[in-house]
Amino acid sequence: MTFDDWLCKRLDELAIDGEVYGEYVRGIVADEDTDLDERCQTAVDVLRAVVEDDAGLAGLDAQIKAKWLEQEDAAAKKAAQSLEQAKLELEEKKKAELKLVEENERKEAEKAQARQHMTREEMLQREKILNEYGAADSSFLDEDGNVIVRETKKTEESGPVNTNKTQAKEHQQAIRDKMKKEHDSKVKRDKELLEADRLRKEKAKRRTQKKEKQRGAG
Repeated sequence: MTFDDWLCKRLDELAIDGEVYGEYVRGIVADEDTDLDERCQTAVDVLRAVVEDDAGLAGLDAQIKAKWLEQEDAAAKKAAQSLEQAKLELEEKKKAELKLVEENERKEAEKAQARQHMTREEMLQREKILNEYGAADSSFLDEDGNVIVRETKKTEESGPVNTNKTQAKEHQQAIRDKMKKEHDSKVKRDKELLEADRLRKEKAKRRTQKKEKQRGAG
């Protein structure tokens, strides 16, 4: 039962119109400019003027005080629960956001690996084409994974231009350009991922330090 409901019922029991005087009494008790005991006593003094026999008002000030404190305590507990719930929801939201970031980073890493894997396949395909058309004596991979082709020294002696050989060289150059572009893109993306991870860890560190300072200040 709320304070207002209790007060209205209690006044009706004392033959006082609860709907009329209940709100008035509540206004006096709710005024925090004075001491609670004084407020409750003032409320009872007001009620004495509207009853023929004030014997029933004995102890009413203490009853009003007790019910008011009960209401205040319930309100404080409810506010604390709401605050705790808000904190939990915020933590869950942060966890969900962190999980999403980690998931995105994992997917990007998988994509980078997939791109690297496809690039290796293209390397093998290019080497196969070069060997098939005799565009190179041999080929090998450098430190960056690029295919390096050792061309023959008999180009000038080969007579008329071999169309197949020319097409193979053009295809080889196109693949080389594509591989270089993908390699540069991968290097750039890896740097971005490392920087994002560094910033995330730095942010988490600052948040932890802030919490420790707050606890120390408390």
